Amino acid sequence: MSVEAIFFDFGGVLLKHADGIDHKAIEAQFDLPERSVFNCLYRDSRYKDFFVGRCTEQEWVESIREAAERNVGDKARGMLKALREADSELNLDMVRLMERLHGRYRLGIISNTTPGMEERLQTQFPQLIELTEARVGSGDLKIAKPDPEIFHHATNQMGVSLESSVFTDDTASYALAASELGMHGIHFTDYESFVAKLEAIGVAW
Repeated sequence: MSVEAIFFDFGGVLLKHADGIDHKAIEAQFDLPERSVFNCLYRDSRYKDFFVGRCTEQEWVESIREAAERNVGDKARGMLKALREADSELNLDMVRLMERLHGRYRLGIISNTTPGMEERLQTQFPQLIELTEARVGSGDLKIAKPDPEIFHHATNQMGVSLESSVFTDDTASYALAASELGMHGIHFTDYESFVAKLEAIGVAW
């Protein structure tokens, strides 16, 4: 079956970094061990509760502060301030690719993210709103990848079949979950290899 739709993960695919923020730069600024920022934000906080709506944003933010104080001690305040002030960076190669694909294929986003993704996109990255027809965030749906239901929801919203859809994610297990449902699941590692994999399944622009 020919490809009709292409769905993209947001962080780590359309964003230059997993959440748009250069963790390594902040870790270098405060002389922190590798993955300190990630652990405070996502592993040792209530992020997994928040991105499926099981806690409030304030509860998540408080859990980040507590994790930072436990993990990095007196550097916590500076690290958290740097995070608040950091800009999110789009992967411009991927955005330009979407612009070339737009009109030839139907485009969408499937993201494990905190509630309010649509509003954040409208405010920060309105060009992604213009390029996509379906935008599915786990925090709003209260279902997260790799749950099959999030992929069914996205393709149903778009009005396309799983088999005619591509999904790419920088987390290999999420791309595999899409493949197991019949989608063209592509593990995203870099722009060049992603383009080559699209071409291999007949996507043209």
